[in-house]
Parts: sequence; C-alpha cells; structure tokens
Amino acid sequence: MIGVLFLLAQVLIGFAIALFVPAAIGLAAGEPRNAAVFLVLAGMVGFLSGAVFFALRGRVRRLDRVNGFVLILAIWTIPSLIAALPLMRIGNVDFMTGLFEAVSGYTTTGATVLPTLEPLGLSGVFFRAELQWLGGLMTLITIVTVIAPSGLGGISSPHVALVTSTDGRATRLSGTLRQVVGAYLVVTFACAILLLASDLPPFDALCLALSTVSTGGFMPIDGDFSDYGSTFADVVVMVFMLIGATSIVWHRMVIEGRWALAAGHRESYWVIGVAMGVGALYAVMFTARSSHIGGMELLEALRDGLFTGASLVSTTGFVPAEGALSLLPAPAVLLLALIGGGAISTAGGLKYYRIGGMFTLSFQELRRLVYPHGVRRARFGGASFNFEVMKSIWSGLVVSILVVFAATLLIATSEPAFDGALTAAIASFSSIGPLYAGGWPGEESWPSFAEFGVTAKLVMIFTMIIGRFEVLVLIGALNLAYWRS
Repeated sequence: MIGVLFLLAQVLIGFAIALFVPAAIGLAAGEPRNAAVFLVLAGMVGFLSGAVFFALRGRVRRLDRVNGFVLILAIWTIPSLIAALPLMRIGNVDFMTGLFEAVSGYTTTGATVLPTLEPLGLSGVFFRAELQWLGGLMTLITIVTVIAPSGLGGISSPHVALVTSTDGRATRLSGTLRQVVGAYLVVTFACAILLLASDLPPFDALCLALSTVSTGGFMPIDGDFSDYGSTFADVVVMVFMLIGATSIVWHRMVIEGRWALAAGHRESYWVIGVAMGVGALYAVMFTARSSHIGGMELLEALRDGLFTGASLVSTTGFVPAEGALSLLPAPAVLLLALIGGGAISTAGGLKYYRIGGMFTLSFQELRRLVYPHGVRRARFGGASFNFEVMKSIWSGLVVSILVVFAATLLIATSEPAFDGALTAAIASFSSIGPLYAGGWPGEESWPSFAEFGVTAKLVMIFTMIIGRFEVLVLIGALNLAYWRS
C-alpha cells in the first residue's frame, strides 16, 4: 500500500495546487470569502499530502495490479470528497448537494443540482470547469497507465506505447504523465485561444475550453450555447468535442505522421463518422421545425445539427438550443449516449472499440456458417480480437449493463417515472448529465436532479464514479482473496 499512498499523495498535491487558481480568481473578482475557502482547503490538503509524500519518499514503492486498482478508486473518490467542501461553503448548500456537484464535475458528467450559478461567483464557476478539466486528465492517465496495460474490459491497444516511455517503471510513469499532461495542456490552450478569437468573454472562453476538451457539460452561464450567438464558437467547440472523443493514441499517430497506423485505427473514424451522420439527422430535424426555410436557415440548421451530433457522441451534453437532443427518438439517443466515444479518450460510455469487436466476431461467426473450415482473423481496422480480448470485452460489457440496470431500478424506487430513471442512469454512467433534461416527452413529470432524494443522488454519485473507469477495476480492488493473502 506504500506505492498507493505515495502516488495518491502526489495527486492530492497537484489538486491542492489547482485550488490556488480559483482562489486567485476570487481575489481578483472581489470575492474574498470564496478565496479564503479555497486557500484554507489548499493549505490543509497540501500540508497533509506533502507530509505523506516526504515520509514515503525514500521507501520501496511497488505497485502491483490490484494496488493499481485501489489507486484508481482512491484518486476518483478522495478528490471528489475534497471538492465537495468548497462547493458546499460558497454555494451555501448541504454536503450531499456539494458532493453531487463535485462528483458530476470531476467525472465530466455535467449534471447540476444548483438552480443558478449566481451564488458561486466567478471563482466557483471556474472551479466547476477546472474540476471537469482535472477529471478529463485523470481519465486519460488512469486508462493509459493502469487500465489499458491490464487489458480490463478489452480496452487495450498495442500502440499505447506511443504515449508512454519504455524505460524503467518510475521513468515510464513520469514520462507518460509528461506526455499526456503536455498534450492535454496544448489542446486546451488551442481551444481557449480560438474561443477568445470568437469574441466570447475571456472568462467564458476559458471555462468553455476546460469543459470542452474534457468533454464535460458544465456551462459558465445559466443557459445554452444559443445565448452566445457565435457561429465560430460553435464550430470550435464542435471540433474540440470530437478531439476529446477520439483516442489520444490516434492523435499521436497523426501528429507524428504514422499514416499507416492512423489509417488502421478504425475506432476514431467511426466516432467521427457516427457524430457527423447523427448530426446530419439532427440538421434535418432542425430544418423541419423551422418556420421559414432559406439559405441562412439551412446553414444554421446544419451547424446546430452537427454540433448536437458531436455533443451526443462525445458525451459532452452541450446543446445549441433547448430540447435539441430530443429531436431524435429517445431510444436511439439513449443508445448512442450509452455507446459513448473512443476507448482511450475523455468521452464516457461503453466505447466503440467494444462494439466493433462484438460486430467483428458476430460477422466472423456468420461467415463460418458458409465456410465452416475457413480461417479468418478477427480484426477491427488495425486492432485484432483474440479469445482473451473478447472474454474481457464481454465481461466488461455485461457488468456495465448490470450497473446501468441496477442504477435504473434503484433510482426508480424513489422517483416515480421509470423512463426518467433509465435516462438518469445512462446519463450518469456515460458522463452526459444534460441528457436527462433534454426536453423528452413527459419530462415535465420527472423530478430535477435537485429534487432527487438522498438515495437517488447516492446511486447517481456511485454510477458516475463507476462510469469513469472500468467496473472490473472495482471488482479487482475488492478481491477478498487477494487481501486475505
């Protein structure tokens, strides 16, 4: 456990440093009370985690497979508990409300229980956006360093070495962190600069960049993107939502000019293709509900449709207009939200890699009915699926479906509408919180997240955290046989 505590202490030190940014914004914006809350919390977290770090610095720190799973659980739960404290204090809400908001931000879900952002001030609004950005970064780090190497849920890639170092263990970990964090910062900076160029207010542009790159759903205002009225901003956000939804391994292939490898990485092309196809359907629906059809109206419908398609597939949840997600049939939208985006990305959901593997194996079995003695390799682009990978994919898929099913039943026991409970469960598991308030038929009878009971909120909190890493990680970390030994 020494390795777990040592690495967790480093994560919390970074979290404490991140708290100084909203504190500085609070001081600059004339919010001394908010700034004091962030500064005190940063000092406490920094002191305790720093003490643990220096106490374990010279000791042997081995991190085996199960300890890696325990570390993932710790870095997804402890920062959420800490982040709930400032949100509770500056928002003048109870701890459960603060915890829900914190987990929703850290898991990039974007579901809010706050009726308005006004009590948070600029510092609190920025902290929510920063939480999403940190959660997106933590998603990439945990996938690349623990989940993909372990092959859990079939999310493994022979090309993950492109974003890792192949030296000693400590060097490999630090090298991976440098590459992932560096690339994440560059993409965020580029998004922020382009949003600033679209004449958005600087503060809003920064918060939106943090939310977009992490495929989170928090807006810095009480409204949607139509309130900004900027076509250029819509296009920028749409592009970066797709970047966030596609694999960082594929990004590295493209940047380094490894065109043969990039061409074989079918998953990212499927993510983009499905987003554009769904966006075209949304554009048709936007056109159909328009009272006047002209050249500009068609372009606006196309823009809004592609934006909505990218938002849905990337599990971001941004909408260009109220009720945009509900323009397509609910079963299709819920299915797309459940599938999510790319495997090694900040998007939530089951991932296209799994769906591709299952379809590939299904077609292979159908071909065997015609050619029973034929020998064919199961491949999805450049990825091959052997028996072990398919077992991992099916086990991860089955457990994930069971989690969504259980969450639906538990939410439905305390909330009256079953369709609303199903939507809330998928929204929390796939990290697309705004899906719940998408303008669905009969939604007026659904309680808002703020009106959920304690049980329903706890179920959603658990589901949001579980949805951010492989469910098999939890099972592995709670392996009693390992701990008894």
